[in-house]
Amino acid sequence: MASRYRNRNRNRNSRGKVAKWKVALLSFEALVIVMYLLVTSVYAWYKVDKIGFIKAASKSTILRGLISGTDTAKSYEKNVQDKDFNKDNVKINEGVSKKTETYLNIALFGIDSRSEDFDDGSRSDSIIVVSINSKTGKVRMASVYRDTMLKITDSDGDVTYTKANAGFAIGGAEGAINMLNTNLDLNITDYAVVNFTGLATIIDKLGGIDVKISWDELTYINGYLTETRKITGLDTPDLTAADYGEDGLVHLTGLQATAFCRIRYVPFTDVDGQVYRDDYGRTARQRFVIKQLVEKAKAAGSDQVISIAKDILNQGSGDEKIFATSLSINEIFDLIPTVLDFELGESIGFPFTCDTPKVNGASMVVAQGLTYNVSKLHDAMFDEKNYEPSSTVKEISDYITSYTGVPTVVLEGDEDTVNEYGSTSNEDGYSTEGNSNSNY
Repeated sequence: MASRYRNRNRNRNSRGKVAKWKVALLSFEALVIVMYLLVTSVYAWYKVDKIGFIKAASKSTILRGLISGTDTAKSYEKNVQDKDFNKDNVKINEGVSKKTETYLNIALFGIDSRSEDFDDGSRSDSIIVVSINSKTGKVRMASVYRDTMLKITDSDGDVTYTKANAGFAIGGAEGAINMLNTNLDLNITDYAVVNFTGLATIIDKLGGIDVKISWDELTYINGYLTETRKITGLDTPDLTAADYGEDGLVHLTGLQATAFCRIRYVPFTDVDGQVYRDDYGRTARQRFVIKQLVEKAKAAGSDQVISIAKDILNQGSGDEKIFATSLSINEIFDLIPTVLDFELGESIGFPFTCDTPKVNGASMVVAQGLTYNVSKLHDAMFDEKNYEPSSTVKEISDYITSYTGVPTVVLEGDEDTVNEYGSTSNEDGYSTEGNSNSNY
């Protein structure tokens, strides 16, 4: 029980303002790659502009039917599409603003899969909500910190308040989506997920990445490789001093880059000189790697894209499965025009303000006022100013505040909302104002 924690300068506005991630999650890129393959199987028959043909195919009933009958489409339905996913089991809070209907919201998960079953007991190391504005084509993303304390309800109706990354392990994709919808007032009905093997495979297919790493990071990469080899069944050599180039860069294979993404105990310095530690360091590394992958995927030729997509489509079951999504082929077609022209807007981390107390013996990320943070989320994602969270979110927020003792803390400039969302002092009388940046 953490109700008597002392203020430890954990205001999670630790980078001053909301971070601007000009990156996309790997599973979103995997979706793009699969879309390309679906149309390039027919594209080879025509001497037309590739992008133009893809857009035409996505809108043509005849071409949709033609592509849907190909072996590629059949492989997608067999090996990638999750036909067991039941949208009827998805829960959406009563009173959620209809404005979110303008947006297609998809949950993206990166899982630490260690079992033969793709979603059996797998925790989600990455949780990102991608929101696509159906009118403008603009894409926004919100990353939910994996250790965020949220309400999770299993299939039997049993409730637990624990880390968000347990949502996928407890209830699979349906349970994880319900967790996000219930706690954040969202209306997500679809998802995409990729595992360690998928990450390593796609990085290798794109030619690996070049990274500046410290000696400490190199040591941890080699350490994580031992376990990652066992998880994926893939192999790659350990890194040595000889791998450093004259420019200080080290070329990482897919498995080495995957191990790099897992590091949390060594600080990471980005290209702008910003230093990130602990879980911030891990997510910063992931963003750095994904940014490189996005750039490489966009620059890749059709042959390379087809090769990657074939790997995704052909690895379809058991411990070979690397990617899955609830989206049907027709839904993929509907997304193609947006994906090809998408404009990635600002991305955010959630919660905006939070503390990291011990809760039942485990360190968790606790929103400093879930109601306040959900309101800020809807402002950032859906341009809903002064969003009024549902009664469900308010009840969850009240329970978390009461159980942990973590008070509401607002971002700079939002001080006038404090009376609406709660006190800025905890029960011990320690003011949360003036908190310094956290290195959590």
